[in-house]
Amino acid sequence: MASGSVDDLRIVLIGKNGSENSRVGNITVGTEAFNREAPFYFQQHSMKISGEVEGRHITVINTHLLEPNLSQHRITQGVRECVSLSAPGPHVFVLVLQYKDFSENDKHRVKCVLNHFSYQAMKHTIVLTTDEEPRTSKMTSVIWNKVIHDLIKECGGGNLHFDTTNPGWRSELFRRIEEILKKEHKEFLICDMHEDDGSSVDGDMSRSGGSIRGDDKDDSEPNESTQTANDGGGSVHLVPKLI
Repeated sequence: MASGSVDDLRIVLIGKNGSENSRVGNITVGTEAFNREAPFYFQQHSMKISGEVEGRHITVINTHLLEPNLSQHRITQGVRECVSLSAPGPHVFVLVLQYKDFSENDKHRVKCVLNHFSYQAMKHTIVLTTDEEPRTSKMTSVIWNKVIHDLIKECGGGNLHFDTTNPGWRSELFRRIEEILKKEHKEFLICDMHEDDGSSVDGDMSRSGGSIRGDDKDDSEPNESTQTANDGGGSVHLVPKLI
């Protein structure tokens, strides 16, 4: 492990596509703990897995905060839960996005959710694209999804392409995280926004022209269970919690 590198990284995944979120999380930690087959609308909980990767202890929290029908209440509860799972604070948010399916309204939702964690969250964010941007020819490329490109400019970690054929992909992700922490002079992000009543998410979406739909009926306390799986070099802890 390189001198000065962070040996205990906490990564929060945020994305629209549940299967892609799970694929990224599984490959990052080197296990199949996240279920890629479950429909996104059934996955109403955040899940945490941990493992030893490249000499580091890696924790990945897989969230569903961009699910289109989540109510304000569930977003607020989900953020609080995620903060708890990533205590004392996440090092980075990884936005798992696809060029083929990301709109201006999606961008507003992303920014509102991140602001719900902290006003500094964008500086601790990497955009991870999992599909190739279409090209017009071998010599000329076009900005096919300007919304993603604009969002990348606002994120402190820039853009990284999810490339499972490149053996150095995970190392580059870890290096980007360490660059963010060095640039921000922080060990991790302190999430100071999750204690409010959640009104900022609905309010910001309304001002942005977006919407958050859903039902605020579920006020029950989250349930917790723990499972353990082995992956060669160490244990992987799976901690599902209901929002």
